[in-house]
Amino acid sequence: MSRREPGIPAREAAHIPQPAASTVETIICPSCEQSVPGDALYCPYCCGDDGRLGAAKRGAFIGGIFGLLGGGLTTALWSSFVGPEQATWGPVLTITLGGGGGGMLLGALINRKK
Repeated sequence: MSRREPGIPAREAAHIPQPAASTVETIICPSCEQSVPGDALYCPYCCGDDGRLGAAKRGAFIGGIFGLLGGGLTTALWSSFVGPEQATWGPVLTITLGGGGGGMLLGALINRKK
């Protein structure tokens, strides 16, 4: 049985498309605020279709934190070894940020699931 719009004859009302019944409810992703299907395990906008993008982002973030910590520790050891006169801001910053970048790269590669 089709729905009739007011003012439309019965024979033309049969050709009005009916809205599809939605069996899957949608939820809002808390990160990107896009609507995603309720049965999706991952947000396709944030994490990709299979969640690998989200895992790589999470790994890069955690790896970056540990890389900065490791780079800072390496810088402290290096500057105490060579002396404070030789430990200028250029090499100190390079070692610290290099450790952070290396940690980000390593963390993203390890956490990217195949």
